[in-house]
Amino acid sequence: MDKNTFGLNIIASDRDFYHGRAVSIVLPALDGEYAILAHHADTMVAMIPGEMRFTTENGEQNTVVVSSGFAQIINNRVTVLVASVEKPEEIDIRRAREAEERAKEQLRQKQSMQEYYVSKASLARAMSRLKATQKYNQG
Repeated sequence: MDKNTFGLNIIASDRDFYHGRAVSIVLPALDGEYAILAHHADTMVAMIPGEMRFTTENGEQNTVVVSSGFAQIINNRVTVLVASVEKPEEIDIRRAREAEERAKEQLRQKQSMQEYYVSKASLARAMSRLKATQKYNQG
């Protein structure tokens, strides 16, 4: 085990996405991106919908789109728990565009505060999914 790596587990509500060793991970957080390297101080990070990037111990670079969730860093292990995680090539662009339009329409309507925050979260997720597909020439 390389001393410049850490254990990484990425878990979504519908699947175990990744279990292995990593060199770095960059998380989308409320106040910007949060980068983690080996032997990072123990902490918790609240995550927002957006791009998450990680490099495995063999140098493979991965970019995925995540929903909101959190990351826990304890004892040189990082556990990421999110509602969803997708590779850009897994994203259905048509469905993402439809979700974006639905969320925008819901925001235009009168809503309770709870409905408003759900609609805002839906819009943020749809926009981050579309951004990733455009960035990686998927659409």
